[in-house]
Amino acid sequence: MPRDDRTGTDDGEAGGAGAETGAADDAVDEAFGLVSDEIRAGIVRALGDDAGRESPWEPVSFSELRSRVDPEIDSAQFNYHLQKLVGRFVAKGEAGYRLRPAGMKLYRAVRAGSFTREVSLDPFPVGRDCYNCGGAVAASYDDGVFEVACPDCGRVYEHTLVPPSAVEGADERELLDRVDRYNRHRSLAKARGVCPVCASALGATFVRPAETPMLDAEELDVVVRRPCDHCGARSYMSVGLALLYDPDLVAFCRERGLDVTETPRWELEFAMTDRDVTVRSTDPWEVALQIELDGDALELVVDDDLNVVERNRS
Repeated sequence: MPRDDRTGTDDGEAGGAGAETGAADDAVDEAFGLVSDEIRAGIVRALGDDAGRESPWEPVSFSELRSRVDPEIDSAQFNYHLQKLVGRFVAKGEAGYRLRPAGMKLYRAVRAGSFTREVSLDPFPVGRDCYNCGGAVAASYDDGVFEVACPDCGRVYEHTLVPPSAVEGADERELLDRVDRYNRHRSLAKARGVCPVCASALGATFVRPAETPMLDAEELDVVVRRPCDHCGARSYMSVGLALLYDPDLVAFCRERGLDVTETPRWELEFAMTDRDVTVRSTDPWEVALQIELDGDALELVVDDDLNVVERNRS
């Protein structure tokens, strides 16, 4: 299947207006700089740990905040680092300090271990044979990437950037379910034309596999490209994945005992391969996806903009 969560998608080539991109780059550099400093990261953690509890979130005084981070830190030195955070990431009021929304995002990234922890997970079987060669498909995690792939032929079924917190403390079945659900919410946003990174509108075009950066794209006839012109994210997915949440498709499968909203995506052949896809024309594009279950068939035909123009049952 296409690596729709791979490098070249959410963290792909730059895009958007130059001024907006430059400002975004500056903000990212500043955030990384904050995390790299132990005292500032400690301040973010201390304020974030105090937020989101059942009791109302109260501002933290300077002395209490210093005590939570490290009471041995010189007061002037602590204040220097704290003031570096005030404004963009921390709000200062008469009652004390609290995280601003941007600070909460930074806190969550720190807690997830995205910048601070390295975790790896040896390959383990997912209980599915490869659609390409019949080998046993396995899952693994390394360098911030969770991958479901066939070790025999190299076919990739999932390739997703997830923080270390996603795999820590989870057994194999729980981890597979968690990553599948995580990918689903991202795919649903993409399929409905919303960028899961910046919430801007996505375009939609069909491209031939050779026009994509995906290493295993030659196994597909056509790929759906959903670019975000605001943040530069580039998403590539199969036709089956792009139509996975179509209401007629969901209902057709559920009526025949298959819940595509719960079944792991790598277990849905129509989403992982192009065996059920027919390219009717390329100028303009018209592509058909036909699913057969229990002797019945549903055909969805989409146009250049990924709009369903035909819905046929037989």
